[in-house]
Amino acid sequence: MLLHLAFIVCLGVQIVHGGWAAGHVGVSREGEDLPNMPVALALDSQPSDCRQLCADTLDGLCKSWIFLRENCRSPQLGSLIRDNETGTQDSTTESATCWLKRTVSSQLLDPCAVSGVMDLNLVPAKFKHLPTGAIKPTGWLRDQLLVQANGLTGHLSDFWPFLNQSVWIGGTIDMDQNQNVPYWLNGLVPLAYQLDDPHLLAQVWQYIDYILTHIQPDGWLGPPAKPHDGSTYWGRFPLLLALTQYYEANSSDSRVIPAIVGHLKSSYVKMHTVALSSWAAARYQDMVLVCHWLLDNKYTDEVQQIWDIADLAHSQGFTWEQWYGTDEFPTEAVQKTTMYTHGVNNAQAIKSGAVWYRQSDNTGDIQSSYTRMEKLDKYHSMASGMFSADEHLAGLMPSRGIELCAVVEAIYSYNVVFSVTGDPVFAEHAEMIAYNALPATFTKDMWAHQYLQQPNEMNAIHSPDHVWGHDGPDATLYGLAPNFRCCTANYHQGWPKYTSNMVMATSDAGLIVSSWGPVSVVTENINITVVTDYPFGDNATVVINPRFREEFTPIYIRIPSWSNNTVVVMDDVPQENVTAGSILKTSCMGTECRITVQFDMALRLQRRFNDAAAIYRGPLLYSLSMIENYDVLHHYAFKSADYQVTAKSAWNYALYLPSDADLKKVVTFVQGPMPTSGAGPYYLPTVPVHLTAKGQLLSSWSLAHNAAAPPPTSPLPNNGSAATLDSIVLLPYGSTCLRIAEMPTVTLTK
Repeated sequence: MLLHLAFIVCLGVQIVHGGWAAGHVGVSREGEDLPNMPVALALDSQPSDCRQLCADTLDGLCKSWIFLRENCRSPQLGSLIRDNETGTQDSTTESATCWLKRTVSSQLLDPCAVSGVMDLNLVPAKFKHLPTGAIKPTGWLRDQLLVQANGLTGHLSDFWPFLNQSVWIGGTIDMDQNQNVPYWLNGLVPLAYQLDDPHLLAQVWQYIDYILTHIQPDGWLGPPAKPHDGSTYWGRFPLLLALTQYYEANSSDSRVIPAIVGHLKSSYVKMHTVALSSWAAARYQDMVLVCHWLLDNKYTDEVQQIWDIADLAHSQGFTWEQWYGTDEFPTEAVQKTTMYTHGVNNAQAIKSGAVWYRQSDNTGDIQSSYTRMEKLDKYHSMASGMFSADEHLAGLMPSRGIELCAVVEAIYSYNVVFSVTGDPVFAEHAEMIAYNALPATFTKDMWAHQYLQQPNEMNAIHSPDHVWGHDGPDATLYGLAPNFRCCTANYHQGWPKYTSNMVMATSDAGLIVSSWGPVSVVTENINITVVTDYPFGDNATVVINPRFREEFTPIYIRIPSWSNNTVVVMDDVPQENVTAGSILKTSCMGTECRITVQFDMALRLQRRFNDAAAIYRGPLLYSLSMIENYDVLHHYAFKSADYQVTAKSAWNYALYLPSDADLKKVVTFVQGPMPTSGAGPYYLPTVPVHLTAKGQLLSSWSLAHNAAAPPPTSPLPNNGSAATLDSIVLLPYGSTCLRIAEMPTVTLTK
């Protein structure tokens, strides 16, 4: 088998510059034959002749083909070559033959074969990701990304051995999944180019240059693969994503595309003997994404091979569509865990159906994307837009947690699904998570993070007795690497990759503002600037500067589903048919156009677990604020430390709400100035918005397993009077480290 595999590799090397439109050398395919197979070919025939026979079949019945070389012993294809009289098999081909297939099926390595699939066209995505660096953050968003750059992201490699002593740069640490450097680069690369930060760019170059100059002889990236471990592929997936972003921003580095293609080809050979398993099988869609990136951008002429690599990854990956589509999916907190119930796996799997749809052209894969969103929202949703999974899916009780890795992966997944489907519901999910769950899990200088955040979180302490089901006692501490170190490496993609998807390209040479926030965008056809304090302000101005003045430039904007009375004005002309939860098309011709948008950010209430209330305004979730006390448990380097956080004020309040219809009468929105200190709008002392309300302290609502017990069922009667109510403040969820986001409600009795 080793000789056989080596022969396949040699074949691949021999034709690397020869083009792959005529097939994939060394690969055969199973599947249903057309009648009268095989077709004998002349001795001087080429694979392209077999492909042409397939193309010439009536009504496109031929879907794939196999060309077998003459005088070649084919151990794997003996079943195709059978003596009709004796029934014996002879696997030696005397002349070139062509097999035409009416189906596309699994692949087999075979040194005698060249084969291919007729339709190698991906289904076009509705919207396309812009190159890394084309979108620059401005306003408060730039401040937020600078906070990240000046925090742990920009300094982690200075002292964390899992980066600066990693096997990826010649060290000896991180030998398990090899995931820490790839995770970090997957966020560092876009952040560096969005900010044009010399310090970050130097780190990007240091690591990527080393990786690209230390490729294994067979094309494998990084330290050698573990020979019998099907999860060994996983650590490279985020690296491949980092390299695609790096190349978009730095296409002059001619090493990148050969490195990506070489690694994929090396993986393909290995996958025929050691299939994807564990983390790699659960997250196969990231490998497929990279293959599709190569095909979309025509970065390689090895089209058939890249297509086949994606197909093989899918065939070996988890069957997420089946799991979500049957009764296997858990409808409450998981007790019996599997890789399918793992939170981060599910966050990444949100996108697998949409990703694979582009190759399968099966609308069932798109429908599966909706099923995943709907089931996660119905059975495991959190008020922040995330689903619960304190390692594994955890139901609706608001003291259960969600892992930071899952937060950043879900933001990216929902944006990928939006780009494929064009349905704004997915972009809105990404936006809600980004503006609530993402900032809530960090200290506001972004030097420390939690492994798990909770919607109702009244402490963040070392807790041997804990409510979460499958993580350790330090899972809610703020620190360098609480519980597991994966989030320390992976969280860096959150803000930068969200920023990279706030504006996308459209198929008609226009742009769509898919998520709202202050950015500027430069493309070949259009420059646009989005001026806004959103989500802290309720209006936005989109300034459009087309490059081609004599043509109409299409501009699309997403209208949030909660904004029922949005007002859109294009160059002083009010726009009609502005519908909540839709995409509005406008167009611009001339030197400059302006779109002004006034969002309808009315207060709204959602009843949740035990009918507790979650209060929203616009995309922001608000939660009861507390006076937070920080105790340093351990100091590492620079400003990196582990903290426990406790509340110095009461947390167990019920919100005074006579009825749901009275929300706007008893809760008041207060708008303050945007911060000018550069600390970002989620910094607690300068948060620009808050709500005021009344609440009643509930002595009966106490702790369970060192966390807030389930909120009492609402509405609760108040046996006192209005004099027994206290004034309370609700802050944006993302600005808090401790909070109560799902509050019981209380009425006044007469």
